[in-house]
Amino acid sequence: MSSRVTGRFAHVPPHSRTFAADQKKVYCAAQTALKNVGLLLGRTSIANWSIDGYAPIRPGTATSDARQTTIKVRVFETDSLETRVEVLVWEHTEGGSPGSVSEQARREHSLYEIYYAALQQVLQDGGALNPPGKN
Repeated sequence: MSSRVTGRFAHVPPHSRTFAADQKKVYCAAQTALKNVGLLLGRTSIANWSIDGYAPIRPGTATSDARQTTIKVRVFETDSLETRVEVLVWEHTEGGSPGSVSEQARREHSLYEIYYAALQQVLQDGGALNPPGKN
């Protein structure tokens, strides 16, 4: 198989950063940061410490696919009472013919750095005490 084909099916680990704040504060700040980078808040679960966000769909043309970027954020408390945030960015495409839908986790994407910078800023500004409301 070509490296292009195997690359599409290889496991992509999430990007991870650790913050010196408690889990609930980081969880709430993570939702605010999602909105601050222009993403819409999707499914959230404090029971699983997970947050899903998505960008609006970028429409395609007759010769190109419609695309959407989504982000999955997971928040974990560490043994040292810090909080680890794992982020995975996905690209979804849909072509003009039936069944031509694909999704792929992105190893590299500018959204990783942009999101972590926004999260750090929210935490420096005092964080969010409560999660923001849905869009």
